[in-house]
Amino acid sequence: MPIHDWSRVNAGIFHDFHLAWIAEIRKCLNGGLLPAPYYALAEPITGDIVPDVLTLRARDEDANVEADFPGVHREEGSTQPVAGAPAGVVVQELDATDMYAAMARRIVIKDGAHEDDLVAIIELVSRGNKTSRRDRDQFVDKTLSILHEGVSLVIVDLQAATSLVPGGFHELVSRAYGEEPPSRPGDRPLEAVSYEVIGGHTVRSHVVPLACGDALPEMPVFLRPRWFVRLPLERTYFEALQGLPARFRRVLEAP
Repeated sequence: MPIHDWSRVNAGIFHDFHLAWIAEIRKCLNGGLLPAPYYALAEPITGDIVPDVLTLRARDEDANVEADFPGVHREEGSTQPVAGAPAGVVVQELDATDMYAAMARRIVIKDGAHEDDLVAIIELVSRGNKTSRRDRDQFVDKTLSILHEGVSLVIVDLQAATSLVPGGFHELVSRAYGEEPPSRPGDRPLEAVSYEVIGGHTVRSHVVPLACGDALPEMPVFLRPRWFVRLPLERTYFEALQGLPARFRRVLEAP
């Protein structure tokens, strides 16, 4: 299922699809992709942050992801691309030692004494995140806050480039860390990015530049450093698209 050009329909149509895609991702994660005791919830409120999908771990159960579970993979090297994409994966390490920008408007994610641990968040970018300066800044601040708290993150951005976000959100995140973003092909304005918090001040990003017409990759969702499951974005995208009214599917699928 190729990525569609979502600029052909209004933002409300993508929002409807967005909700369906979140539900499919949650169903996939809870349907056997995540090992026990991990589980996923859609759009719960966590402090001041409202993410799309959370991956949680029950505190009172064994959470040994190194156990023999068929869906869990181990990252073997610091430069090894672990996204399930045929080509074009860029691995970049970000050092937050002097990242003052991340602390400027930090959102604290709190865990109550009897609540389960938050380990990963999945975010699907909406058009408003890239067309409103306020929403853009909030999205970047939220991303930095999530990573600062040691929570891994996957961002899927299928929205066209704008003057406010000309090079994708990873470019803005990299610069907030004081790093130059990796170069990317000019014909690949979309992206999927998986962030792995290594520990201390280091975040490792796995960046897949994308374009309309590409197949979506399987992105790693890190449950802890080096251990991850691969999220089948293409399959869940296809399932979500089936519920979209036929008139809008025809617009998206027209040559």
